[in-house]
Formats: sequence, C-alpha cells, structure tokens
Amino acid sequence: MINVAGLGVAGSYLLRRLNQEGFDSMGFDPKRPDYYIPCGYATNLDRIKIFASRAGLDMEEYSTVRSSSVTFSGNEFGPVEFAGRGIGTFDKNRFERDLVAGLHTKMAAFRQAEDGFVTVDATGVSRQILGKAEDDHLMYAREIISKKADHKDFYFHFFKKGTGYYWEFPIAGGYHIGAGSLTLDVVDEALRSVQRGFTVGRKIRMKPLFKDMVRGKVIGVGESIGLVSPITGEGILPALESAEILVQIMKRHDDLDMIKMDYRKQVMKAYGYYEQLYDLVSAIQNGETLGFSALRTSLQARRDLIGFGIDFSIRKVIRHFI
Repeated sequence: MINVAGLGVAGSYLLRRLNQEGFDSMGFDPKRPDYYIPCGYATNLDRIKIFASRAGLDMEEYSTVRSSSVTFSGNEFGPVEFAGRGIGTFDKNRFERDLVAGLHTKMAAFRQAEDGFVTVDATGVSRQILGKAEDDHLMYAREIISKKADHKDFYFHFFKKGTGYYWEFPIAGGYHIGAGSLTLDVVDEALRSVQRGFTVGRKIRMKPLFKDMVRGKVIGVGESIGLVSPITGEGILPALESAEILVQIMKRHDDLDMIKMDYRKQVMKAYGYYEQLYDLVSAIQNGETLGFSALRTSLQARRDLIGFGIDFSIRKVIRHFI
C-alpha cells in the first residue's frame, strides 16, 4: 500500500497516476471539499497539459485565461513588457477534484500508524509527515480575489532588494491580486489600495530542501521538499513533475532504498539549479554586490521565467537582477 498524505496538486496527480499504473494506493486529506486553496493558479498552460493528458484529463477544460503579455516593474526598472509564451491561469480546485474522482481517499489527516510500503508527503508547506527541516525559509503571502485590477494582463512588481513581489493575475470573471514577502508589513502595504474581496493567506516555501527529501519510509513531493521557484514562486509544474518522477521510479524498483536513492538523483537532475537561484535571491536580499560571477545563475533565472511561460529577456531588467 502506498499512502499519499495531502491531496493538493502533487498528491492528487500522484494518486491518480499510481492508480493508472496498478499500484494499491490511498489518499488522505483533512480539507473539506469546498475548501479554497490559496494559490495564484498561474502556470505554463502549454507544459501542464502534458501532465493532464497523462492523467486522462483535457487541460482545455480547466484553462481560464491565457496571457498575451506580461509586465514586470521594480524599484530599479520598468515597466517592461514581455510576450506571454504559455503563462495563464486555470481552475486548480476543479482540476484536483477531477484527478481524485473515483479513487480511494479519506477526508482525514494521515496517521503514521497506517499500514503501507511507503508514505508520500504531499502536505506542502506544513511537511506534516516529513517533519520540520533545518534552515527552512518561508515567505508570507496574501491574495485577494477582486473584480478589477490596474492591469488587464499579468503584472509583477518586484520589491526592493528581492524581498518579494506584488502580482495581478487575470482569472475567469476577475483577478487574483496578491503579494509575497519576508514580512507581513510589506505584504499589507502592497495590498493597501486593492479593492477588498475574498482574502486568503499562507506561507510559501522558497528554499529547496533537497537534503530533507526522504526520511525512513517517507518520500516528499512538491512544496514539501521545496520545489517552488525562488524566482517566480511557481510550484505547480515542479509538484507535478516530482510526482511523475516518483511514479516512474516506483515502476522500475521494488526496493525502497533504491526508490529513494533514484528519486533523489532524478529530482536533483531536474531541479538542482533551484539551489543556485535561492543563493542569488539571498545575495540580493542581503545587499551583496553582484557582478559577472552571477551571470550564469542569472541565465538560469531566465530559464525559469521562460519555463513559467514568459518570453523573458534579462537584458531589459539586468540592473534589478545583477
């Protein structure tokens, strides 16, 4: 038995793929069915449709808005406009519900006493099963669902010294407007003039936890192991990819130690560069002077933004990042 703790995007996708591949699995999540999950719901719609297709779903049924342009601004630059290359928003809540429809799930928190070959921690920022990690790094975020915004398409405003950003993402019938930063004061100030609506908040993990991916019979996926871009804060695609990596490895190995070793190797191969991105953001936050030595990491940051679905050029905003 494979137990999946947490049925967000990583856990829901993982449970469906395990079922498709013939694994005996059970999903656990204490959230009520109508619980609103705090998230910008933005991702690269061209890339996520690959995962949706593997799960037997048509991504076009969940996509709500596809961006044609993305605007960046900050204290040292802007506004600068880039073309959208896949970035958009989708109905993440319905997507997750459909992923687990008809599967074995319990509306309850997972208990360690449950029997099973392995437990997958897909509980996100809480790391309920893996437990607290040393030297974790979390940011505060709040989001407002509003009927109007100052910008009609995707908009990012980066705070001074890389401490976070303010965003406006168009969704069906309105906008997700939010801010994430190291302190709540910065978040509250950024959202002060926003027309009030339904408001939610959460913490976001911004540091990869590759040293804490596994523990005993527990393997982490998605945000529970820090698979959130330190540049964009996007964690949907990394969550899905980590779940798919785990499924493929479980198809190859029966031995748990082999599964854990291979999983760590494949996650690092795909997302090891997140450690360099985190170091770059930390250096900016600490006021360190960056020069040409940071160029390689800056190119990795560009890669990450392009992967998010933005036709990004570092040349246009280099003073902010270097």
